[in-house]
Amino acid sequence: MQPDVLLEKKSAATDTSSSNETSMSHGLYLAGLDDKQLNLLGIFFNEIYEKIRNKPRSRQITRNALTMFQGAIFALGSKKDGNIEWKEHCASSLREIIHEWEGVGIDFAGEFREFYPNSPKAAETEVYKNFKHCYGYFSGIGHHNASGIMGSLSSLRKDSNLKLEDCYQDEIFLETVKKFFSLIFEIVGFSKITPPITNIAPISK
Repeated sequence: MQPDVLLEKKSAATDTSSSNETSMSHGLYLAGLDDKQLNLLGIFFNEIYEKIRNKPRSRQITRNALTMFQGAIFALGSKKDGNIEWKEHCASSLREIIHEWEGVGIDFAGEFREFYPNSPKAAETEVYKNFKHCYGYFSGIGHHNASGIMGSLSSLRKDSNLKLEDCYQDEIFLETVKKFFSLIFEIVGFSKITPPITNIAPISK
């Protein structure tokens, strides 16, 4: 009997779809997020990108924040499917979201305050500092830069006794991802355009 080619194709497509859905939903679970929160963050950062594009002498940003957030969460969920580089893939997507502000003379905090002038300056200081440490940690993970990983994570956790092997632990990486999202939610709250979101779930193993 000849194999049913159409049936095989349908089965393969179904398996892929199921796998994608599992990785995404598991990534959301690990990050303590839901689809609504992820979409909110994607829309928020895309609005900031648009504000930058509309500035005089603008910088043209072609990236899509929602796509990068989704990619990071998918990579996080791919841990359970045996992706040995899930940390690197997740970290690379997260760092790309704020990579725009790593150029010479470009400051995220200053630009954000320009866009949202009523945000509370004093409350933001520690948030933006830790936000930058998260960026440094994710950049280090994505580029296998040991000194960047240790320096950023030691500053973020205020722990000078961290060893490099500690920095690569799954639980510490997941905690840092959750910290990053917590900081973004605080920044969203500073904007006064939407209520802050604080109901991030505990670390899930």
